[in-house]
Amino acid sequence: MQYGIVTVPYFLDQMKPYELQIICDSLHLRIKDSWEQARMISYVTAQVNSKKRLRPNDLITFAWESTDQQQAQQQEPTLTMEDVKRIKKAAKEREKLLKEKGII
Repeated sequence: MQYGIVTVPYFLDQMKPYELQIICDSLHLRIKDSWEQARMISYVTAQVNSKKRLRPNDLITFAWESTDQQQAQQQEPTLTMEDVKRIKKAAKEREKLLKEKGII
């Protein structure tokens, strides 16, 4: 209610119990911009007073950043040469099949 996600009457009278969990799990997204802004102000202040080269993540790392980085790492597929050969072979077989059917 404080962050303007739902109205008070909806929260008290109409909201289902499962909706509360969804709201609580995504509450940080509502205030994410404010936290990012505070970190940038802190970063600029710290960088001006430091001889070392800093990054904003050096000052504060948020929970949503670590999960984003983990998901990005998990999504990067690693192909071996055997995978490449297998994919090329399958593509040539499909091409041959399509030529036989007169599609290409």
